[in-house]
Amino acid sequence: MNDLSFWEKVAFQTSYDLIVVGAGITGLSSALFYRQSHPGRSVLVLERGAAPRGASTRNAGFACIGSITEHQADLDRIPEEQLKTRIKRRFNGLELLKSTLGADAIGYKPCGGYELFRSQAAFSEAKQQIPKFNRWLLQLAGEEEVYTTGRLNGYPVIFNRLEGALHPGRMMKALIDRAKKAGIEIRWNAEVQQVVPAGFVLLDDGTEFAGDQVLVATNGFVKNLWPGTEVTPARGYILLTAPIDNLEWRGTFHHDRGYLYFRDVGDRLLLGGGRNIAEQEEATDQLGINLKIKEYLVRFAEETLKLPSGWKIEQEWSGIMGFTENKMPVVKHMEGRIFTAAGLSGMGISIGMQVGSEAVELLRSGSKK
Repeated sequence: MNDLSFWEKVAFQTSYDLIVVGAGITGLSSALFYRQSHPGRSVLVLERGAAPRGASTRNAGFACIGSITEHQADLDRIPEEQLKTRIKRRFNGLELLKSTLGADAIGYKPCGGYELFRSQAAFSEAKQQIPKFNRWLLQLAGEEEVYTTGRLNGYPVIFNRLEGALHPGRMMKALIDRAKKAGIEIRWNAEVQQVVPAGFVLLDDGTEFAGDQVLVATNGFVKNLWPGTEVTPARGYILLTAPIDNLEWRGTFHHDRGYLYFRDVGDRLLLGGGRNIAEQEEATDQLGINLKIKEYLVRFAEETLKLPSGWKIEQEWSGIMGFTENKMPVVKHMEGRIFTAAGLSGMGISIGMQVGSEAVELLRSGSKK
């Protein structure tokens, strides 16, 4: 530990009731809900970047529950009850996000979401599953006729009326502001090198903090601090076009089991995904651009979306997600005073705050060891 001066020891706290590693949506939500449940307790959030560095502010801004083909593909790998739990968590998580921060504060638009099909055969197959998933949403969320069919810009689509879009930057700014007002201390540019079961957290500059409980909420980066965690990093690529006159695509869209997605951002088109065409290469926690995926998305924009000649990419970026084998988040006691909440599997906006709430319940029941 760095030597502290007399003044630093008096002015700066080094021991907390709860230390949260990671200032993304899950980490800050956990800190906020913990503080609300325990007003007199001290909470510190440590973030390695000047802003959240995973995916919370580097995603596409989709508030989604899931497309028909995504759900159907998942049913080939997991039991029906597990998928129902996942869908309910997404619905509840979005409701919690909107009610906690306010729809206006996060730039929420209840525009609904479309699943686009290039194949009539694939559309017909998915269409047959609509009654089943509509029954599920009625059972799980009390919502009737969620999925309906139609045509848009020459393609068959399935519309989900519960989905929407938001502004991830405004969402995180609102969450940061709420956390600060609640008395939570946030330290930016504080990279954690190690967490110790006894509750010690060591930064890269040698600074050491002690927590009665430590929650590691770094999603795709969690293995860097706790190697045995069953979360695999996954990089996601997004491009944003320059303004396009009379942009035809308005709303949020998914394609190919949710692997590809796009939406309007004013008069620009945001397009992302394609991780499935290079899945092993994209199982990384390093930011960067995979040219194979970029070329795939550009072809999709030109051949399927038929963007006008001369369209240009104005910005492009990547973010790091964390996936589990069954796409269920890992919220568990690891060892000693260490807990984790990670593995949001590409659904951080939908479930991040709900997972934060679940993490606080775990912390409440977890004993100090």
